[in-house]
Amino acid sequence: DLGSYNGQVYGLFHRVSAKSFVWYPKKAFEARGYTIPKTWAELIALQDKIAASGVSPWAIGFESGGATGWVGTDWVEDIMLRTAGPDVYDKWVNHEIPFNHPSVQEAFKYMGEIMLNPKNVYGGATNILTTPFGDSVLPLFDNPPKAFLHRQANFIIESLPESVRNNLEQELGVFALPAIDPKWGTPVLGGGDQFVVFKDSPIAQEFLAYLTEWEACASWAKSGGALFPHKNQNFNDYGNSIERDLAKILVNAEVFRFDGSDLMPAEVGAGSFWTGIVDYISGKNLNQVLDSIEKSWPAN
Repeated sequence: DLGSYNGQVYGLFHRVSAKSFVWYPKKAFEARGYTIPKTWAELIALQDKIAASGVSPWAIGFESGGATGWVGTDWVEDIMLRTAGPDVYDKWVNHEIPFNHPSVQEAFKYMGEIMLNPKNVYGGATNILTTPFGDSVLPLFDNPPKAFLHRQANFIIESLPESVRNNLEQELGVFALPAIDPKWGTPVLGGGDQFVVFKDSPIAQEFLAYLTEWEACASWAKSGGALFPHKNQNFNDYGNSIERDLAKILVNAEVFRFDGSDLMPAEVGAGSFWTGIVDYISGKNLNQVLDSIEKSWPAN
């Protein structure tokens, strides 16, 4: 469906990422007696319990060069799917509701309740804005951990210390970002790489047909660092149980939505949304941030 418009297929998604996950240092997490939260209230209770122990609950980093801020847009999108639901999310992405709509404001506020409290994030707002996203997971694996929770896509595995990557199942834990409003459940937010044919030919068609087969993905799955949307995939081909379980969650998700900022006009999704997130974490008034993003939406 993601590669189609009005019933016509224009592209084929192959490697994909699933973003709606929270990672934790398994051994230290279990040693402290922490348990996996099943609801948003339980997640916040866990956050507060960790903070009360004198350790920062979250490790977060937005810095990504010219793309700084995209990590925050993913947070807003994931939260909005859980507070407003997929239909409102779709309207937001398509600008059928304005960027300063109350549903968008609510999602930002949920994120702000976590990130704007310096007790909740390792290094506070300064670290959020200056830490490269790939490095931001590392405090979880200091000895002892400087933080215990990190929300990010499956590709963050590639940024883990080698000692962790070599022992993923023993060192790394992960759970789905919990539901906020129970009626929306736990949707999966994702992104991916799409193959598109610009010049049709029998060879191109044959190649695309091959990419739809699990055979074209199995070796990548085994080597790690990628998930696939194929319904016919053999989950046993994944090289570890963590990615195997994430692949099952992705394929079986009742609600999946593509990264909203990637679908918005570039002026917004790769522009004012990114900078607006940075402004918000820097302390700018939320209404001003959302009004500014709304004004940046192109007329056509």
